[in-house]
Amino acid sequence: MKYIQSEDILIMDDIRGFKPSMDSMSGTIEWNNGDDMGKYLYATPNWEGEGQCPVSIYTDEGDFQDIAVLKFADMSKTDQKLKYREVVSEVIDTILEKR
Repeated sequence: MKYIQSEDILIMDDIRGFKPSMDSMSGTIEWNNGDDMGKYLYATPNWEGEGQCPVSIYTDEGDFQDIAVLKFADMSKTDQKLKYREVVSEVIDTILEKR
């Protein structure tokens, strides 16, 4: 495979207590820390197209905020994983700051 897949994300180490998991119904990747914070971070590789990964925050109220769409063209899989982890880490920092 040319691009990172959900399976690559599921084996990543946690980020400040947040761990990746896959929703069994939709197949999306959610990052959470087990606390009910009312916000959910979704970042699923290839969700909107091959080599792309939308990053969004959803709330219990049904609101969502699209943060970014990562584009992995012309990147090694190692660089894709680093970029993914960097962006997810920044979003987790934002979620924790707004608690």
